[in-house]
Amino acid sequence: MITHPDFAARAARTFGDFLEGGAPSLILSHDDADGLSSAALLGRGTGAPVRLVGRGLNAWTDPVAEEVAGEALVVADLGMRDRMLGRRLCVIDHHVPAGRPEGAAMIHGEGLDPVPSASLLAWWALGAPEDRLWLAALGCMGDYGDKGGHAEVAPAKKRYGAGKLRELTSLVNAPRRSAAGDGAPALALLAAAEDPADALSGRHPGLAECEGAREEVKAAAAEARRAPPRFGARYGGDLAVVRIDTPCQVHPLTAQSWVGRLRGATVLCANFGFLPGMVSFSGRAPEGGDIPALLARHRPEGADPALYGNGHRRAAGGTLPRAAWNALMGDLGFGPELRA
Repeated sequence: MITHPDFAARAARTFGDFLEGGAPSLILSHDDADGLSSAALLGRGTGAPVRLVGRGLNAWTDPVAEEVAGEALVVADLGMRDRMLGRRLCVIDHHVPAGRPEGAAMIHGEGLDPVPSASLLAWWALGAPEDRLWLAALGCMGDYGDKGGHAEVAPAKKRYGAGKLRELTSLVNAPRRSAAGDGAPALALLAAAEDPADALSGRHPGLAECEGAREEVKAAAAEARRAPPRFGARYGGDLAVVRIDTPCQVHPLTAQSWVGRLRGATVLCANFGFLPGMVSFSGRAPEGGDIPALLARHRPEGADPALYGNGHRRAAGGTLPRAAWNALMGDLGFGPELRA
């Protein structure tokens, strides 16, 4: 069963037209469960090598764009901007777009209800191969949990086991969140396995590294949960900010944990220990919230548009130099306890 059958058919045609110009020479993808699943699908489906764009990097900024200038690219789960990358480009994405690259093939799920994960878009683009349904579902569960309303997830749970899919989602998300921040072991595991049970069997490289990373992240997240939320003068109880300091990427998890407890409040979790000289933050909003719009209203001087305020309406964040973060906190009405 397909969530959006007409759109899925168009996605397959769009990708087929792109491939008529030649196979991609490189796939760029995000390093979370959705991006990893997308990368594993696209790598298997096209034979192209994969490069994960992880900590402190953005595919749409000059350093990465210059490196891939001569490539025929598929860019998955990395947002979309009004910049052409490579010599040929196909974008597969579901975030709020910040522009459209002229001349690129685009498979974009923003505006659909429910919004598909990048892994679902990649699966549709490849013609929805049944033996890879588990990868499509894995990315979907990574971004939207068990109850995202996507028709592909229920049959995948029935076929492969809901518990195995949840366990694998948790494991492959862990390496990028660890202090090392390297998603490569998770990608190696997904690229080698035939299904979730095979991935969890211990037969393939990457599983042990994922398990170790998960224990490290679990300890960091438990410590971060002890940090209290603070409320500013401008938005009162509608906006909370939590300050943490760790090399592990647990600010998204911390924001998510608080948005469920502070009913009706948008939560920003700021991590002062994630990138040297920078403040990395993740936001989570309740139903009806719009974090990109909130951050756009208060964009501080020094914010890089590629690294600030991008994502989904209810899940977005960014990275700011410390001076810009201080300016943002001042504009939002927070005191010195939240400044660098």
